[in-house]
Amino acid sequence: MNQKKDRSASKGRRAPFLFRVSVLSALALTAVFPSQTLAASKSVAGFSPEKAEWQLSFEKAFAQMVSKESISRFSKEMSVRSGVVGTPGNAANVKFAVEELKKAGLEPEVKTYDVYMSVPKKIAVSQTYPEKRELQVMENLPKGTPYANEVIPGYNAYSAAGTVEAEIVYANYGRPEDFAELEKRGISVKDKIVITRYGANFRGVKPEQAEKRGAIGMLIYSDPADDGYTKGIVYPEGPWRPDDAIQRGSILYIFRYPGDPLTPGEASVPATKRLDPSEAVSLPQIPTTPLSYGEARPLLEAMQGDDAPASWQGGLPFTYKIGPGATKVRIALDIDYKNQPVNDVIVRIPGAKHPEQTVVIGAHRDTWAYGSGDNTSGWTTTLEIARVLGEMVQKGWQPDRTIVLAGWDGEEYGLLGSVEWAEEHRKELTENAVAYINMDGTGGQFFGASAVPSVKQLIYDVTKEVIEPRSGTSIYDDWYVREGRKDPNIGKLGSGSDYTPFIQHLGVPSLDMGFGVAGGLYHSAYDNLDLMERFIDPGYEHQAAGSQLVGITALRLANADALPFQYSAYAADVVSMLDEVAAKGTLGIDLSSVIAQARTWQASAKELEELAGKMIADGVTDAERSQLEKINAAMMQQERDLIVSEGLPSRPWYKHQIWAPGLTTGYAAQPLPAIAEAFQANDAKALQQAVERLNTVLKKATETSNAAK
Repeated sequence: MNQKKDRSASKGRRAPFLFRVSVLSALALTAVFPSQTLAASKSVAGFSPEKAEWQLSFEKAFAQMVSKESISRFSKEMSVRSGVVGTPGNAANVKFAVEELKKAGLEPEVKTYDVYMSVPKKIAVSQTYPEKRELQVMENLPKGTPYANEVIPGYNAYSAAGTVEAEIVYANYGRPEDFAELEKRGISVKDKIVITRYGANFRGVKPEQAEKRGAIGMLIYSDPADDGYTKGIVYPEGPWRPDDAIQRGSILYIFRYPGDPLTPGEASVPATKRLDPSEAVSLPQIPTTPLSYGEARPLLEAMQGDDAPASWQGGLPFTYKIGPGATKVRIALDIDYKNQPVNDVIVRIPGAKHPEQTVVIGAHRDTWAYGSGDNTSGWTTTLEIARVLGEMVQKGWQPDRTIVLAGWDGEEYGLLGSVEWAEEHRKELTENAVAYINMDGTGGQFFGASAVPSVKQLIYDVTKEVIEPRSGTSIYDDWYVREGRKDPNIGKLGSGSDYTPFIQHLGVPSLDMGFGVAGGLYHSAYDNLDLMERFIDPGYEHQAAGSQLVGITALRLANADALPFQYSAYAADVVSMLDEVAAKGTLGIDLSSVIAQARTWQASAKELEELAGKMIADGVTDAERSQLEKINAAMMQQERDLIVSEGLPSRPWYKHQIWAPGLTTGYAAQPLPAIAEAFQANDAKALQQAVERLNTVLKKATETSNAAK
């Protein structure tokens, strides 16, 4: 299927029956298509001219079938109850999603993993000096809030259980440089409780840094300078954080490895041997819990000691002190640790031509409370894509390659569902996954994306095809203007969402797309339908645009004659990274060879891309199709070539030599991680080894590219 029409008998091309049926099916899906002449005149990267005609027709059909009303119904149904992993609300949402997918004519699978996780029983925080008071660990939810009894208190997943009491020390954002400032001032956190504000790094980095320095507990609060009243009007009158809103969140050390703490690198299935919890290096060791800024205020206000540096001052109306002294706190966390089920919802749209090759679309479906934005919005968008594709399949259409749509469970706890699924399906994903597309928040009004460099142009191309509801221009044009009238920035992939196992463990080309909006109710009980419909995405306009955008992206990857990856751009980025390293000093290590190898890969990849372009420029003969299969295999393999089986020296689960999350940032990407970590340690021997490993993977990618020509 999806082969070009018979326009040139002299080239021996034919129109298979399946292709003719598919075109007729497309015509049945919508009454209005672009004219064949106009469609054929528009080029689509990776498609022959006549295949582009077919592709654009189906993209239009797909986009026209996306329904804001359908998305609204999904959102309302799945925002009624808290969707925390392992809870009744989460189970109810599984049931709803499965029923909706079946209505669309699809055959969903619920894949269950039993994962070691923490379950809060009682969370208590009290000030014990200079006055005694119990701190509130739950928002003041309005009377009549549905299923309010199912909302868990402010809580950090995977915190150590236990009771600790001590003076507190303020450590700003809890970054290494913040603790270094304390040490410079002669202030120790040993046997103290550290209080830090949210922001600047992943919340799990904060207790790890405190733990290393002897702290016995940690409080993490949301400061109004970061997402509260200093930013704008607070909820319910506006979208910013009020004084009772608490940011829940996991502190699992995902920068060590994500997923089940007891089965790193292996799926959490019955046959897998599990670590003892004492052996799991991703588990925090000190009691840690979050607070609202309303409850943190009296603790901070009563502190003594030096004035905090100017950059440490927050938005509360007093001068912040560092401590210790005056303020004592007691943290009492009654937390169970046990295995609980994580339920992924998976559905497949089988491919007609290359059914073994897969384009995976994923969004996590678990939430911290009602989670209308994070991430019910991404999951409703995924369900809508599945619904539309299901209807198209029933009318006789199939993609060339299989499209897999997934609702991941347990993302909020530490990417549990996606990691376990990817580890279980390692072999088939390594052999056949074309790409992974992630959606972690499509409720919003301003588009943004992060991706590997090879798909940047694909993102630019597809964003030109979908209307931005807020401005009426294309998403690309709106993005272009907001970025200062230049090619918009596409971010680097670090961690903190479900693309992590695909790109950084398996080497599957990955991209993350969505919409955001200014606000401060992240992970609070106020991330609800009211917030969504009044402030985040009124009318579900952007979730509909997200469905169109991600659906079209998946269709291009599923149907392309030549996969539209640009490894020449990828290699150029690697050259730039290495040039930056060289300019800063290299501990005496020569980088000229690895830079030369990156340039060689860039040239080879460019030749391969140009060859593929020439082959599809005037249609594809049967002989050329065989060659294109080799080229497409190389397009998938080059990303795989950038991983090493033994992983990074500091953390073997992370196998990619170009991308990993930073050890002290947690979320933000650390390009060339082994090289960066060697520099941080001032270790010339480790740097030499990192450069040699990088040279090896770049050479492999070059050889893969050369072999496909």
